[in-house]
Amino acid sequence: MTVVAIIVGRAREHLRLHHGYADGVLAAGGTPVLVPASVLDGRLAGALAGADALLLAGGGDVQPERYGATAATTLTEVDLDRDEAELRAFGLARTRGMRVLGVCRGAQLMAVATGGRLIQDLPAGGYAPHLGVLHDSGYAALRHAVKTEPGSLADRVLAGLDTVNSHHHQAIADPGESLRPTAWAPDGVIEAVEGPDVLGVQWHPETELRLERRHLRVFQWLVHGERNLGDGL
Repeated sequence: MTVVAIIVGRAREHLRLHHGYADGVLAAGGTPVLVPASVLDGRLAGALAGADALLLAGGGDVQPERYGATAATTLTEVDLDRDEAELRAFGLARTRGMRVLGVCRGAQLMAVATGGRLIQDLPAGGYAPHLGVLHDSGYAALRHAVKTEPGSLADRVLAGLDTVNSHHHQAIADPGESLRPTAWAPDGVIEAVEGPDVLGVQWHPETELRLERRHLRVFQWLVHGERNLGDGL
């Protein structure tokens, strides 16, 4: 059984992770193992040694200094330990040939790790909001169209879906040296990046599993690789 390590950040006195990430891994046949971001010594490498894949989940903003910038807007939930833990974990995973899935912040973190840059605030950068502003609209309730590069991994995991949900105020400006963009929103915002054994998606498949079964394919890829993507889900 595939063991998937998930780095978990802090929220005041608690560790915080949307249950959909663990649910997605379990539904795909994997075993999720939560790794606190505060494990920054040799135990991080030890925790990953028992894992087959890595999931970098959504969350707060990456510290701008990580990609050579200074804060140009209000940042939310910056967690320096989590930045460091996920950057190290991503490097270790790539060295070991593990599959890595990044969701929202996770996709942005992967771009930063490979030398890329982020748009710190989409409206300030001239883009339409990708974050719902209505308090009663629900988490990741905003939706928009998505266009994928034909034949790409993003295209295969979406399996014909042409809309995705949205809940982010930052996005990838430059995907870095080893990742390439393969999906876009209508306004040009990057919605997916990929490379060998790496997939980053800007939308939130973990919140869609009960509504649209095809979103499970993202987690199937993480757990099984591409061999299960032709099973009709």
